Amino acid sequence: MNAAIRETQSAYAPAAGDFCDVSILLPANFVLAGGEKLSRPELRVRIYGDLAKPVIAVAGGISAGRIVADADGEKGWWREIAACGGAIDLQKFCVLAFDFLPNEGELARTITTSDQASALGAALDSLKIETLFAFAGASYGGMVALAFAADCPARVKHLCILSAADKPHPAATALRGVQRRIIDFARASGDADEGVCLARQLAMISYRTPEEFEARFDHAPGAAAGDPHEVCNYLISRGRAYDMSAERYLTLSDSVDRHRVDTAKIKAESLFIAARSDRLAPIDDMRRLARDIETSMLLEIDSLYGHDAFLKEAAVIGPVIKKFLEERLS
Repeated sequence: MNAAIRETQSAYAPAAGDFCDVSILLPANFVLAGGEKLSRPELRVRIYGDLAKPVIAVAGGISAGRIVADADGEKGWWREIAACGGAIDLQKFCVLAFDFLPNEGELARTITTSDQASALGAALDSLKIETLFAFAGASYGGMVALAFAADCPARVKHLCILSAADKPHPAATALRGVQRRIIDFARASGDADEGVCLARQLAMISYRTPEEFEARFDHAPGAAAGDPHEVCNYLISRGRAYDMSAERYLTLSDSVDRHRVDTAKIKAESLFIAARSDRLAPIDDMRRLARDIETSMLLEIDSLYGHDAFLKEAAVIGPVIKKFLEERLS
C-alpha cells in the first residue's frame, strides 16, 4: 500500500472474514463543494477480504460506519447481509466500507453527498482500485452511492440502492429541520447531548411506522400527568443510547438535505429496493428514480418497519440482493 495509507490492523491476511482498517490521507488539493478544506483530510476505511476479488462499497445511514460485518467481536450494522455466505458474500466479494466525513474534531461543517463520494474516489485511488464491481448503499449511504455513480460513472458497474432517492422529500426535510433546531436550542442552553437525544427520538418516529408502534406498544397512561408512556420510554432509551456529537449530527443531517443527483449521468445497472411504508424516501420518489435510470429495476416491499426496512427485512431483501450481484459476476 502506498504512503498515503496508514494501516491500523496488524497481521491482516486477505481471506474471507478477515479485515483491515486503514486511514487514507486525502489529497492536499481536496476541496469540499462549498469551498472549504477539511481540517482533518482523511477517510477511515475498512476492507473485508481480498482486494483481488470484485470490490463492493457498502454504506448505510448517518449513524452507520465502516463496521458492516461481524468481525473480531464487533457486530456489524448490516451483518445479516454482509457475511460469508450472505447476500453480499465475503467469500466471493471484497467489501469496502468507510466512516462518513466529518471526522472527530473536524472544523469544516458543510459536507455534501458528492463530497463523501469524492473522498471515496480518492481512497480508491490510493488503494489502486480503478472500478467498483458494485456500490450497495442504504438511506444516506444510498444517497452517497447515487452521487458517486453520477459523479464518477465509469468507476462503478452496479448499484444496489435501498431507501434513498436522488433528492430529499420536503416532508422529510421538514422533520430533519426540526431536529436540527432542537439541537441548536439545546446547545444554546448548554446541553448539546440532550439535544441530540431528543433529535434522535424524533428521528426514530420517522424511521418506523405507526403500524409497528401500534403492534408493539400498549396505550397505558402513567399514574400522573407527565409520566412517560411505554412508547416514550422506548424512544428515550434509544435517544440516550445514541452516540454522536451535536456537531457531527448537524453536519450529516444538513448533508442529507443538500443531496441532489443528476440521474441522467448514472450509467450503472441498478437495483432499487423500496418499502411502500417509507416516509423519508417515499415510494413515489423511488418509482420515479427507477424510471429515470434506463438500466434499473425496482423491488417494492411491504414492511412494518418503514425506512428501517433495509435493516429489519434481511430475509426479504437478502435473496434479491444476492441474486442481483452474483448473476453479474463474470
